[in-house]
Amino acid sequence: MSEVAIIGCGPVGALLANLLGLAGIETSVHEASRDPYPLPRACHLDAEIMRIFQGAGLANQVEQLVEPSRGMEFVDADGSRLFTYEDFERSPILGWCEDYVFQQPQLDRVLREGLDRFPSVELNLGSEITDLDALDAQFVVACDGASSAIRRGLNIGLSDWGFDQYWLVVDLMFDEDPCLPPIIQQVCDPNRPVTYVPSAYGHYRWEFRLLEGESHSEFEEHQRVRELLRPWIPDDGGEIVRAAAYRFHAVVAERWREGRVFLAGDSAHQMPPFIGQGMCSGIRDAANLAWKLKSVLKHGVPETLLDSYEVERRSHVERCIAMSIEAGQIVSGQVAKLPETDVNEVERWSRLPPLTKGVFSSGSDNRIGHQARQPKVRANGTSLLLDDLGGADWYLLSRVSYKTGGWCRTVLVDDLVDLDGSLDLLLAGRAAVLIRPDRYVFGSADEDSISELVDSAYQLMWGETF
Repeated sequence: MSEVAIIGCGPVGALLANLLGLAGIETSVHEASRDPYPLPRACHLDAEIMRIFQGAGLANQVEQLVEPSRGMEFVDADGSRLFTYEDFERSPILGWCEDYVFQQPQLDRVLREGLDRFPSVELNLGSEITDLDALDAQFVVACDGASSAIRRGLNIGLSDWGFDQYWLVVDLMFDEDPCLPPIIQQVCDPNRPVTYVPSAYGHYRWEFRLLEGESHSEFEEHQRVRELLRPWIPDDGGEIVRAAAYRFHAVVAERWREGRVFLAGDSAHQMPPFIGQGMCSGIRDAANLAWKLKSVLKHGVPETLLDSYEVERRSHVERCIAMSIEAGQIVSGQVAKLPETDVNEVERWSRLPPLTKGVFSSGSDNRIGHQARQPKVRANGTSLLLDDLGGADWYLLSRVSYKTGGWCRTVLVDDLVDLDGSLDLLLAGRAAVLIRPDRYVFGSADEDSISELVDSAYQLMWGETF
């Protein structure tokens, strides 16, 4: 019997399996396909996702296949900048660059190879699960994609957010530099909105909105695709590796849990790709669910902790969907006023909204629910990122000695050399900050209230005072 069965071995399922493997949890992974999907799909991830890969012990491997993104701008039909949507150039606050581009088949390979590290994880390829009763597992996580057979089998409906457009996604590979813009562009052309993405290692992507009356089949011949690409590249430029019509829409599952079964990634939510948060949101699902499953299965925390998974992730996903829809409406010319150019704010904690509900302190610290900064430090003569000292579970960064239980590690500030000036920013004048396993700020405290802070976390998980 497995403790956890995962259905689907795309990025979300594979990452979840890696995190459970690190925890020593008996995990079975069931993937219907025998071979990884060979064509590029997702091509963007952000600093939080790199931080999650760091926690999974895969940062070095992933770093070899990604390239930092140069940013994103909205332009008019002539290529003149209208505004920049996000600032990608500030110093890293999570230990990693703000954004990266990559080719998904390479990421899939790294995540699958990572499973070989764990004797507790069994990968079953060519294993299509249609009957949940056939799975002998305490918990099941469905990461089986947008058309999730598990979601449909559980009669879980989808809430439609009313965004529905068809776009043609075109991927090209170049052996030489095609001298194209180095920055992601959202082209606000009323005649045909376009998204352009310079990806990693010779991969470039264009997304063209399909107009009313256009048939998907007419783009099966690459001659028609080349006509769309002509304003960007010569007719013989690059190799077209994919040209496929996709429905860009926004939906959220009505519920993400049915008894022992959880939904994660595209099986739970789908969003337009305009801010590159589709796969990222699924990876966040996996990171959130992994530490809670570990708490229940390894630390004896009551199963009620798992109810906080949907509470925390749904609200965050829904706000990301709203941002994605807004960006899609801007590029499609459906807004009356353009946003202001983004400003680099030194004290800004994260670009995305914080988690606002769930396992968090009730304190007034406005950093609660945001990703904690991850300073680069020196400890015992070694330079490393703070999470690597904190370990895989909770950790308390503290200016004073404090003894916690085995579920939480204390990292003393006096034992560290601050290499980038971020430790003081992370503490923000407090004596301690408590950081969750998924690296969100639980809360902070002055010296005389550290016990209260730690006890409140313990009580939220175990339902009793530490």
